[in-house]
Amino acid sequence: MVKSQAKAIRASAKLPPRNENSDKEPEKDIKVERRALLLFMMVIPLSLALYSFFHSQLARPDWPLLPENIPPRGVIQSRDGTIFAEGDAEHRRYPMNRIAAHIIGFSGKVQEDGSYGLEGIENTLDSKLQTGETVILTIDPRMQTVAQNQLKKVIETYDASNGSVVILEAGTGRILAAASYPEFDPNRQRFVRDRSIIANKAFLYTFEPGSVMKPFVVSAALDSGRWPSDRLLETPMFLRVGQKTFSDVVQHEAWLSLWDVLRYSSNSGMIHLSQNFSDEELYAWLTHLGFGKGLSVPSIFSRAGTLRDTPWFPQDHASITIGQSMSTTTLELAANYSIFANNGMYITPYLVEGDSVPEPQQRLHEDTASAVLTMLRYVVDQSKSLTEAMVPGISVAGKTGTADIFDAKAGEYIKGDYNVTFAGIFPADNPKVTMVVTVQKPRKSGSSTVVAAPLFGAIEHEVAPLLNLGFASSQSR
Repeated sequence: MVKSQAKAIRASAKLPPRNENSDKEPEKDIKVERRALLLFMMVIPLSLALYSFFHSQLARPDWPLLPENIPPRGVIQSRDGTIFAEGDAEHRRYPMNRIAAHIIGFSGKVQEDGSYGLEGIENTLDSKLQTGETVILTIDPRMQTVAQNQLKKVIETYDASNGSVVILEAGTGRILAAASYPEFDPNRQRFVRDRSIIANKAFLYTFEPGSVMKPFVVSAALDSGRWPSDRLLETPMFLRVGQKTFSDVVQHEAWLSLWDVLRYSSNSGMIHLSQNFSDEELYAWLTHLGFGKGLSVPSIFSRAGTLRDTPWFPQDHASITIGQSMSTTTLELAANYSIFANNGMYITPYLVEGDSVPEPQQRLHEDTASAVLTMLRYVVDQSKSLTEAMVPGISVAGKTGTADIFDAKAGEYIKGDYNVTFAGIFPADNPKVTMVVTVQKPRKSGSSTVVAAPLFGAIEHEVAPLLNLGFASSQSR
């Protein structure tokens, strides 16, 4: 009844009929608004996230810093400030590349003992370098470069297997250069397949020196008074001792002075001279002069030459006298030759400034050292080929050596394989440096006069100006 009355009223008032669902429309509008709000709340964070993502891709990244546990490392440099090694322990840089690489060595990742250095100075002075301390070497970068370049040139020219050079400063023992070949670049050492290339041959490779040993036997004879310098020695071209026959290469008179025994490098003359010593006496003299003992060189690894214990067989006594059946290293030989440059004093070589080295020792009387130095100058002056190899106007005292090479596997000396050496001092009248060069197995020539002496001369030509030695430093050649 009520509804019929309402319809009648609406009809009389001409009102539109009432929608029975109109009371639900507000509820529908609210739902739409909620959905719009939810969509808005979702779009905004998503838009912000997308913006951040694309911005991060375009922006410069912030790389993480190096791990703090990689310690800094001290610099290795020369006295003139040339940098040989720099950078932290695991990211080491070697600006000189192959120059002095065998001396410097290299570092890498930390080892089980806490060290980073793997070879050379990087290894022996690792603890000092880990504290950030700068290590200053005695090496002259210019001389080192000259020695390496000339050694490389000669070895390639004569198709040799390896070689080394050592230059020592007279009066101090500073190692000014120590070259070894083959070479390597410590920046690329991980690519070196033959790891023997990394070995410092100047300090570690032992070889039979040959006739460069003869001045030391002469020194022993003079210093002990066993043989006066003006007395002649019998020098046949062939001499049988024990089970071996020794021969001389260069034709000469049947009797020679000590001067000419060295000049002609007479094996028979030296063997006759050494017969004035028992095995034990000759062994004592040679060890006294520095052979077979090794060097107490701080900061570096070096190896001692070999000198077998007595008693010797007669042929061994003779062989040792002429530099066979025993061995030395380039560094050891240079240190021992320096006795003649230092008025009979033995001065231990050193590589790092500030190293503590043994006090110099008087190994020969000054008169003996001076006499032998004069004889060695005579040896060079009386050989046209040797004189032509040296710098004009700068006197050189020196001796060649050509030694057979013993093959341990074969148990014998291999015919045609030689180690050629030249040991010298210049200027002879006022020694500045002692230098030894040695080349192993030069296949295109087995002569020390052809290979080793010219190598010595080529280095001397470039080193002399660095020592302020003009071509007129000695006019008395």
